[in-house]
Order: sequence, then structure tokens, then C-alpha cells
Amino acid sequence: MAGNKSTAYCFPLNATYYNYSNNSTVASAYFSTVFSMLGLSSNLFALIVLVKTFRHTKSRSRSSFLLLLCGLVVTDFMGLLVTGSIVVSFRMTHFSWMSVDPKCHFCNFMGMSMVFYGLCPLLLGATMAVERFVGINWPFARSANVPKSRACYVVAGVWVTAGLISLLPILGLGSYHLQPPGSWCFLNISSRFPVDMAFCLIFSLVGLLSLFVSFVLNTV
Repeated sequence: MAGNKSTAYCFPLNATYYNYSNNSTVASAYFSTVFSMLGLSSNLFALIVLVKTFRHTKSRSRSSFLLLLCGLVVTDFMGLLVTGSIVVSFRMTHFSWMSVDPKCHFCNFMGMSMVFYGLCPLLLGATMAVERFVGINWPFARSANVPKSRACYVVAGVWVTAGLISLLPILGLGSYHLQPPGSWCFLNISSRFPVDMAFCLIFSLVGLLSLFVSFVLNTV
């Protein structure tokens, strides 16, 4: 049932109007490639700096925060690598989603990637805000009792949480949809079906709650 639903929902009725414009500078393959390469190189540079800093850090509390930051950088790097590869491929080959992916498996994969890599930075940012808040208010208790491995479990927990949310449309709650100009897939925002609206609400609430926690704990 989930497979039939995702296939029916994957392509809009006017998908044939999603035509690539060769005259559009912003939508060109060069822009997408340069943007992706800049993002990947920036994250790679940040990861190298963080790894070197972590090796010279003896403070347990600071090491824990650096591990969370490394998790954020790695997640952002992988998000750019996965989604950027798909978009750049589309810009270079101008492939038709309906011809290449008639069963919507590829569209579902990109939709899952967009949701997963969209939620992970927000959840990790909120987690880092909590880490900072606890470190400021209870510095001695935290540095004495918290092992470094806990940060790894927290990052893994964030990945699992975001992964489970991204899997909801595959399990029947919501659907992923081809988005204009036909180069990417995301959740079906314009749908009036209750399952699609419920998934959009879950995605929005998780993101807004993460932003709220980050804002409050970073300002108090």
C-alpha cells in the first residue's frame, strides 16, 4: 500500500511542465557544481581543524562539545555530497524523473535525504545548546561525570531520530513529491491529504522546536 501510494504521489499532474532552462544562470550546472564544491571543501576544512583541536584537548567537557560539532560538520558534509550529487547530475544530463524513476524509488531516496539532512543540523544545534547550557550552569559536575563516549551516543541518537522521521512516508505516513523545476524531491507540502499534512506538521514541529531550544538556551 505504501509503495502504490508513493508511486501515485511522486509526480504531479503537471510534471511535464518542469522543463530545464539552459538560459538560467542560477539553475546552471556550473552554479550547482561550484556551490556544492565550496560547501564540501568548507566542511572538510572545518573537520580537519576540529580533529586537530580534539587531539590536543584534555578537557572532558570541551572534548564532548567538539565531538558534537564534528558530528554536525560530518552530517552537513554528507548532506551536501548526497543531495548535491543528484542535483548536479540533473543539471548536467537534464534527465527526466518520470523516465529514469517511474517507480519513485530515486525520488523517495532524495526526499528522505532532504528530510534527514535537514533535521540533523537542527537537532544537533539544539543538542549543542543544551550541552552549552549545562556546561555553564553545572561545569564541575558535568566535567567529572560525563564520559566522552556519551557525545557519540547523542550524535547517533540524533541520526536515528532524523532517520526514523524520514522513513515515515515509506511506511505510509505522508509522501515525497517531485518539486519545481523537476530537479529534486521533498515532502508534499501542497497536498490536502491528512497523511501528507500530518507528516508536514511533524517535520515542521521538530524543526521549530529545535530552533526554539537553540535560541532560548543560547540567550539565557
